[in-house]
Amino acid sequence: MLQGLGEVDEGDDHSWEKLEKDILEATAENINQKLSKLTEIVWEKVINRLAMESRGKEKKIIEKKGIKRSHESGGPSSVGEEKEEYCLVSKQKRQKTSANQKKQKTGNKKEKKKTKTRTKKNPYIGKNPIVEFTALGLEPPPDMPEEFKSRIKTLGGTEINLVIQKFLQVTDLNPSQGRLLMPSNQLRSLCLNEDEQEKCMIGIGVQAVLVEPSLEVSNIHLNRWLVGSSYSYVLNSQWNEVVKKYAGGLKPMVVVQVWSFRVGPKSKLGFALIKVRDGKMVV
Repeated sequence: MLQGLGEVDEGDDHSWEKLEKDILEATAENINQKLSKLTEIVWEKVINRLAMESRGKEKKIIEKKGIKRSHESGGPSSVGEEKEEYCLVSKQKRQKTSANQKKQKTGNKKEKKKTKTRTKKNPYIGKNPIVEFTALGLEPPPDMPEEFKSRIKTLGGTEINLVIQKFLQVTDLNPSQGRLLMPSNQLRSLCLNEDEQEKCMIGIGVQAVLVEPSLEVSNIHLNRWLVGSSYSYVLNSQWNEVVKKYAGGLKPMVVVQVWSFRVGPKSKLGFALIKVRDGKMVV
């Protein structure tokens, strides 16, 4: 009955071959003792065998998974490691995006703060000029000072009219621009005869007399330019000389008026440039 058990020998002190020999040599007096011993050893062997088989299966499963993971990833990294790496990259991207968003929000806050600061320093930028002038007590516009009326009268001037009241802009004082811009939608009055109007329409312009802020008389040029998407009238040619001459008084945000008049029997066009109010520098 015990033949062939040597093939499953586990190699310990209680080998199946030794057990077989002991049982065959046993006498009737100690047969019960041998059977008890046999039962004990058999159960121990069975338990060990089951434990070994279980460990063997786990080992095969682990090796199989390891080969599969190595094949899929191209290296020894486990599935868990690959997932962690992906999550880390995603987290880094989220952190980077979050950092950019925070930076953008901070930049927007700084820009808003900067804009508010500018608005506080220059409360008239970007508003309707009429509203601005009303807040400053300059609407309706103040009348031409008497000294200017007298100077125009000595020139034989008549038909005095306010052309525009405006805040000087940085571009008005920029030598590369070389002009005083008079937007059409801000003009109070600009009376041109047919010849003058035609010359301005074709871009030739009209030469005119200019009474400067100091009451000195010089020449200036009136023309019509396309500025942005609309046409505006400009005083140019000698305008840079005027800006340079009165650099101490003509600053950004200074309020000025341009008046028109007619001189002599040929009704030559003339202008008077008057400084109305000091302004603040654009920051």
